[in-house]
Amino acid sequence: MLFEQFKVAGLGCFSYLIGCPAAGTACVVDPERHIERYLHAAQQNGVRITHIFDTHLHADHITGSVELAASTGANIYVHPGVEAEYPHKELHDGDRFRFGAAELEVLETFGHTPNSVSFAVTDHSRAEDVFALLTGDLLFIGDIGRPDLAGEDLLEEQVKNLYDSLYHKLARFPDWVEVYPSHGEGSLCGRGMSPKPVSTLGFERRHNPLLNNMPYEEFHAIMTGEFQVRPNNFAVMVGKNRRGPAKLAEAAPFNLLTVQQVQDALARGAKIVDTRVPSAFGAAYIHGSVNIGLTPSSVNWLGMVIPAGTDIIIVADAPAKAEEAAYIYRRAGYDRLIGYLGDGISSWAAQAKPLNHLPQLTPESLKEVCAKYPKHLVLDVRSLGEWNGGHIENALHIPIEKIITGDFDLDKEQHITVVCGSGYRANIAGSILKSRGYQKVFSLIGGMTAWKASQRA
Repeated sequence: MLFEQFKVAGLGCFSYLIGCPAAGTACVVDPERHIERYLHAAQQNGVRITHIFDTHLHADHITGSVELAASTGANIYVHPGVEAEYPHKELHDGDRFRFGAAELEVLETFGHTPNSVSFAVTDHSRAEDVFALLTGDLLFIGDIGRPDLAGEDLLEEQVKNLYDSLYHKLARFPDWVEVYPSHGEGSLCGRGMSPKPVSTLGFERRHNPLLNNMPYEEFHAIMTGEFQVRPNNFAVMVGKNRRGPAKLAEAAPFNLLTVQQVQDALARGAKIVDTRVPSAFGAAYIHGSVNIGLTPSSVNWLGMVIPAGTDIIIVADAPAKAEEAAYIYRRAGYDRLIGYLGDGISSWAAQAKPLNHLPQLTPESLKEVCAKYPKHLVLDVRSLGEWNGGHIENALHIPIEKIITGDFDLDKEQHITVVCGSGYRANIAGSILKSRGYQKVFSLIGGMTAWKASQRA
């Protein structure tokens, strides 16, 4: 039997190639948009991909199902609740699919979405027992799927379905069955996933409190509580995945742009995403740019700040970095990446074009500033939970999602230092403030991590 797990760093997406080299057939479960890895693995193992399964209608990434089907001729299978508008076949509870020694049984496990399924996997070359569950976004390692993404009007039903799926649908499977989810650390589909790629039902039943005989009333209270903010482009990706995503070949060409071409694009409404590190961005950047950076989680922040239908120009340290950013961003449906600024910020400066800056303060510098100027505003943009865990004295708390949406009211003449956990979100918030006319804005290097370390020194 062939069983291979793939991971997309940052988004935390897991996908699977399952089949049988002896039979020469295989399936892919929850493929990501860049399908080369599945084609290569199938070729290396001498199998043909004949089936493609999506465990649910994904909100956090563009599915690779349509792309993979076009390349392989395989059929796509989804639950009818997805209401897919592209050619597909339906998955129903109890359906079984055989790939030589490998067999997958469909389980309707609603709760994360109203159309979620899981797969019970058997390796008949070894035993007739189910050895693994592909749990989709029902059960993660150390966490479970959030039920709120389908909308507030479905939340009560989703919480009930989630509890039923976890405690009743999975009850027939013994503790030794392995658990392989569709998401891991880095995903926004849960709250506190483990970085481990696999677990067992027994371990999760014992150490995952949400699966450890929790009464429904307590479960309900937790699952209707606060979740991390959903990026604005989640709804866009749901729509694209339901309709059938455009092929990557149809995405806008990603070209090297001159300074004049960038200026022309900005005049037409394009936005600049600056992927450089905070210190480089703070020293000099093009006005209106947003400093997303190029980290494994940067695509999630891009989804919170820039609408998916926007023409985007990338500023990076090198062309290879710009290409890397474009590759990552297309996973989240950003197909209007029109190019990158040739030679980066230096080409802009070489033509004496105006540059902005976002000064970076050390904890020691911030202490001196606050002592000298008592009215200097320390703006903490972390979540409420982080804020309640400790913050700088006299700081003002405005979560970053409110900065992004403009749901705040500050004096534009105020001197402001933006603070987050590590400095990453502070530069995003600071660059947004600057683009809205707040000129006297600073960012705390290293965020609260550095601040707390300076307090101990």
